[in-house]
Amino acid sequence: MSDLSLTDIANGAEVRLSAVSNWRVRHPDFPQPRLVSGQECFDQDEVVGWLRKRKIPKHRLKPDELPGATYGDRLRVNVGLPEEPASAPAPTSAGSGLPSFPAQLRSALSDLRGGNDTASALEYLLGLVYVRTCRAEVWPRIAAATSWPAAQNALATVSLPAAGAQAIPVFRTLAQASEPALLSAAQQIDRIDFGDTVGPESTGARIADVILAELERRMGRGGGQFTPPDVARVLVEVLEPGRSDQVYDPFCGSGELLTAVAAHIGRDAAVLDGWRGHGQASQTWSLLTSKMNLALHGVAADIAGPVSALEEDRFPDRRFDRILANPPFNAHLDSPATRNWRFGEPPAHNANFAWLQHVVDKLAPTGRAAVIMPAGASSQQGREQKIRGKMVESGVVECVIAMPSQLFKFTGIPTMVWVLRGVDERPGPQQVLFIDARSLGELVGRAERRLSEDDTTKIRDEYRRWRDRRTFDEFEGVPGFSRAVGFEVIGGNDFSLVPGRYVGEAPGHVDAGVVTRELHASWEAIRELEERAWDVRAGLKSAVEALVAGWRPERAGQTVVLGTVCDVLAGPGAVSRERQEPGWTPLVLPRNIRDNRITTRELEVVPPPTAARMDRYRLKAGDVVSARTGTLGRFGLVTEEQADWLLGPGCVRFRPNDQVNPEFLTYYLSSPAVFRWLTERATGTAIKHVNAETLRAMPLRLPPLSVQRAIVETLEPFGAAAALHGEISATAERLQALVLPVLMAPEGD
Repeated sequence: MSDLSLTDIANGAEVRLSAVSNWRVRHPDFPQPRLVSGQECFDQDEVVGWLRKRKIPKHRLKPDELPGATYGDRLRVNVGLPEEPASAPAPTSAGSGLPSFPAQLRSALSDLRGGNDTASALEYLLGLVYVRTCRAEVWPRIAAATSWPAAQNALATVSLPAAGAQAIPVFRTLAQASEPALLSAAQQIDRIDFGDTVGPESTGARIADVILAELERRMGRGGGQFTPPDVARVLVEVLEPGRSDQVYDPFCGSGELLTAVAAHIGRDAAVLDGWRGHGQASQTWSLLTSKMNLALHGVAADIAGPVSALEEDRFPDRRFDRILANPPFNAHLDSPATRNWRFGEPPAHNANFAWLQHVVDKLAPTGRAAVIMPAGASSQQGREQKIRGKMVESGVVECVIAMPSQLFKFTGIPTMVWVLRGVDERPGPQQVLFIDARSLGELVGRAERRLSEDDTTKIRDEYRRWRDRRTFDEFEGVPGFSRAVGFEVIGGNDFSLVPGRYVGEAPGHVDAGVVTRELHASWEAIRELEERAWDVRAGLKSAVEALVAGWRPERAGQTVVLGTVCDVLAGPGAVSRERQEPGWTPLVLPRNIRDNRITTRELEVVPPPTAARMDRYRLKAGDVVSARTGTLGRFGLVTEEQADWLLGPGCVRFRPNDQVNPEFLTYYLSSPAVFRWLTERATGTAIKHVNAETLRAMPLRLPPLSVQRAIVETLEPFGAAAALHGEISATAERLQALVLPVLMAPEGD
């Protein structure tokens, strides 16, 4: 079919006809129709091209669609247009974000999702891309396989060596994979032209970047340790590693820090001239991912593991010129008394100063390190304060940089970069440089900030200006941004290393450039919300018009007991938890259930050992959670973004079987009738609660699935409108907070 009607476009893009009509009315560049037998028809290629400018909102994505997918992509698939040519993602300019998945990669991921969770599917996908690009001796056997046993035998031979450990299979759970899925995915990967080279700009490297970015989004707080490229660039620019430097990452997340170092070293040369990085991964996943990522970027590296460097140093006799690290924040430390600590034994409940001391111990006498730490490490009292004081007095702390908020997607915890120097017999400077970079960066969305190259350069140049001074008194800081402070002053402040305490603020100063960037980003966010509002209003109008005209769902169905169609599980008792620790598993508490969804408001997390013990409370996409104490009647649907989070105290989980649409169940449970039912059966005086047994006995009016879906489609615009207006209100409040200092600034500022 070469021509499409408006109805064809709506059906193919899977939107309401009113949405297509709105696009046509509001956008002058919408393709023009031609009359065929008195009917308006649109050229399908023109429509697909136009719709590729309209991204599908995250909450509208189908299971086989990835973030960044457009309505044009969806229409192309649904009308049966040929796939795009087999090619790599196109390179993108700095700061413009990552490239999108090529069609074959999307198809391969869709195949793998059939028998795996999304994170496992992406891990398989990265493995296939690695073998296709870096293991030329194996891939022909995989590509030629026409049966699962043949492909399985070939894939089973692929392993990666690890320094100080046995080789680890790339496809660790091969026996659990869906047979046709992995074979089909391999065939899709074979159709992509990867070229003949590896390196930072190669097809394999760009695809690895896309896969890892998607893995970060899918794993979120509960997944691996990912360092944003902007933050990695700050670490690299401050340390300025050279080709002759021995570089080490003691906590490899996905190899991103060593990849950033290699890009810096090799940017003035076609090759890295034999440079080799070193690192240690704490987990098997990180070990495999780091080695594959580095190989795809053309970086030679010795990556040891899988064991924490704090438990067993796999490079015991090595000292390094440059160390970059993003270790887990506030993690538990096993057996701290078994090691000799240079500056004092760290507490078992918090490994921050264990990592800092390990880094100092691994530095050569003239070496430098940059370590990302939670802001709390700069001001904690007790044992941490004593260790921090000894580190300062010994001269190993050169600089502390307060970083902007929102650089890390999945945690709002404030972060700082500690720049450390090796232990040298020669006395170092009796001062610490403090840089307050919290005002730098630019919002690129409502919850994400990026640093520009100018921001990175400003931080690097200030550190370099202090480092290269001829005398201690020569350096003069920038008010509100930097200051060099002597040990005596720092000691008088309990060895606090919080830059804001020393740098202060430039009185009455408003940075016009920062305000302009923030205003622009916030206004773009509001414009994006307004674009969504048109679609939401159109859906709301259609739903109301249908209801006014008398539409009602079929009355067919039956009344069942909730416990017969749902597995009902009450949450655990008291659980020890913390706030916003990267790499730990989030816990869903009653306060996180709002507006039929799970929010990240005041999210609390538990460490990996606790999460392992709570495995039976892990959530899946499609679960419905509810508060069972306090304010009853709140229900939230678990999406893929919250999959593998944990059910917390005071909550109950409903896991519907295949007779129940999860969204329908969420709406049903949120109805006034159910609220009355719960209120009548709740016990307690001051704090109401309801037990799981009572919930299992709740009556559920269950129509056929087709009717459940129709009810969901009718109700969806109402919830979308409420959520959208909440986002607009929050964004407007941020704009007001941004504008207020400008309006109140003294004259002439």
